[in-house]
Amino acid sequence: MDVDLTQLPIPDWGLTCPGCGYLLRGLPTHRCPECGEPIAVEELVRCWTRLRAPRFTGHESPLPDLGLRCPTCGEPLAGAVGSACGHCGAGFQIEGWQPRGAWFIVDSELCGRLPIPGVQALLAGEGVPYFPMTEMTVGDIYGGRSMMVARLRVPSEFYFEVRWLLENARRDVEAARAGEQKQWRCAHCGEVNPGHFEVCWNCERANDA
Repeated sequence: MDVDLTQLPIPDWGLTCPGCGYLLRGLPTHRCPECGEPIAVEELVRCWTRLRAPRFTGHESPLPDLGLRCPTCGEPLAGAVGSACGHCGAGFQIEGWQPRGAWFIVDSELCGRLPIPGVQALLAGEGVPYFPMTEMTVGDIYGGRSMMVARLRVPSEFYFEVRWLLENARRDVEAARAGEQKQWRCAHCGEVNPGHFEVCWNCERANDA
């Protein structure tokens, strides 16, 4: 989700002038009125800067595919209207999934097979604020290797949007894997190609199937 970092007046992003600390909220120009320093907003924005409101709150109806399942029957709650499961009719409380603290942790348990670096890139591309949390092994400490991002800390108000993004990413990965498993034989040269190839790698003819 693209956010225009050059928009004026400067939104309430919590940014301050790097020269004097003047709060930039509502500033009609890209120059600090306190010290006169030009403001390059793109240089002040960090991955944890909140640039927009969350896309989902969990109270949408019908409910988007957030990867949630009914506590009663175990079926997906995607498409549920109101607070009732569309499969068994049992009621559910969306607040039961909402993290209670100001932040929640995005780790391997939540991401499943999706690698944390890939999820980090996904959140960055969607403008979801996050704070990377790194871990170091003994080898990292004594070997001088750089730290690897192992978890991400995200504001709790973005919990349902993160779940929605992860579900979409999982479906994309599964579709890509299914396409790779399927093969097709070129009608022109007889070469066997992976399912996700639209053009034969041997003769460069389009797949006519």
